[in-house]
Amino acid sequence: MAGGASEKVGAASRPDSVIWYERLAGAALVTGLGSAAANPASLAKYYNLYPIGYPIMFVCSIAGQSLWIWLIARKRQNWARWISLVMVIIGIPSVIIDFDERLRFNAVAAILFHTGYLLLVVAVVLLFRSDARAWFSRARVAPDT
Repeated sequence: MAGGASEKVGAASRPDSVIWYERLAGAALVTGLGSAAANPASLAKYYNLYPIGYPIMFVCSIAGQSLWIWLIARKRQNWARWISLVMVIIGIPSVIIDFDERLRFNAVAAILFHTGYLLLVVAVVLLFRSDARAWFSRARVAPDT
């Protein structure tokens, strides 16, 4: 994460930790989509149960997650950063408890799911590094030279 901030949001340079958060959170989202694609039986099951609602919720979920990443990485919403931390912590027990069942049901989907969750955990942790904390607190950052 060396090299200093390289992207600007408004007048403030985004720290490396925030840049990497955005990349890793996006990768987690894509990995989650891969996990869903690796489990076509589940997709078909819910589509057959809810032929109109399921595709709408699927698209809304992707849009909501993308908006969330944008709120944190581009709009500097500190409250969203904290909610992300709380949600990741709350989700850890479920991920651990369901690990064996997911793996037995569909190994490829499980590996993709857990890889995505791990990427998300790392991404959220990056939001609490010192450079990111200063950026979210809107502290004055020395201009790039």
